[in-house]
Amino acid sequence: MTFPSADSAQTQAGSPGPTPRILTPGKPIRLSKGSLVAEVQPGCGGRLARLARRDTRGDLFDYLVPLGNEPFSSDEWPKAGAFPMLPYTNMLRDDTLHWRERTIGVREAPAASSSLHGWGLRREWDVVDESPDCCVLQLDSPAQPEWPWHYQAYLSVSLDEQGVDMQLSITNLSTEDMPAGLGLHPYFRWPAGARLTFESEAIWRSPSEDIRWPSEQRVHVGAMEVVSVGGGLDTGGRSTWFAEAPSESGRFDARIDYAGGLRSATVRSDNAAWLVVHSPAGRPYLCLEPSTHRVGEFDNDHAVVAHGQTLDLSMRIDLA
Repeated sequence: MTFPSADSAQTQAGSPGPTPRILTPGKPIRLSKGSLVAEVQPGCGGRLARLARRDTRGDLFDYLVPLGNEPFSSDEWPKAGAFPMLPYTNMLRDDTLHWRERTIGVREAPAASSSLHGWGLRREWDVVDESPDCCVLQLDSPAQPEWPWHYQAYLSVSLDEQGVDMQLSITNLSTEDMPAGLGLHPYFRWPAGARLTFESEAIWRSPSEDIRWPSEQRVHVGAMEVVSVGGGLDTGGRSTWFAEAPSESGRFDARIDYAGGLRSATVRSDNAAWLVVHSPAGRPYLCLEPSTHRVGEFDNDHAVVAHGQTLDLSMRIDLA
């Protein structure tokens, strides 16, 4: 069974319409707690647009690459902030989902690569709760040919004096079972001299930058360390690793120490099976992306969410 093309999607009742071509940052939700400050842009995919600490002189140190104020293409977003990935993460092979004898093309016109990271980062989220140090956003997405399930997602961003908690959930509102996966995608500053350390059960890599699927495996790697030379991860020139959660702890703890030892950021997730580690050569950012499923294997590696059920993903960032 093949679902209708994207061209017919907009004529169906309940369709949210095509992905907007342009997203424009508006007045952000500003959060603060102690010396930490954050900004959230609901209209730009529920993106955490800034995360910084104010020192005793009043200067801000940005841990994430801050999102600017300029409009941007929904298909070529700035490498900044942190955004939610749903109803799946990263890419599906050939932009196609094979599901219970169905073949579903997930590429949505007019965005040229709308299969990348799903639709959450391209939609406008609604603000359902807000306080000085926390906000809760909601995304309601009716069924459409590219994703024939109605789902509702929530994202909460909460600051305390040590860091930020991001909680992402997706609930299936359709009567049929829905395959689902979640991820969170932060862009950390990654200047020369910064150091990344984490533990993993195994590291997978793609054979080249032209192939984005993990295929080469290093098992039982244990502790890993990478020192930034201004971007990139290994001497092979590959920009992306796919790390399995350690079997003993079942959780990720990935720490970035900035040069001089005065600043650090630690990413933790208790319910992510994978951590995508991404830093292109020559680009001063590092992505540490907790995900519930393996990149490129969504046909087999996904959660099955029944009607009314919810899938959750958390990410904690501790800052020093």
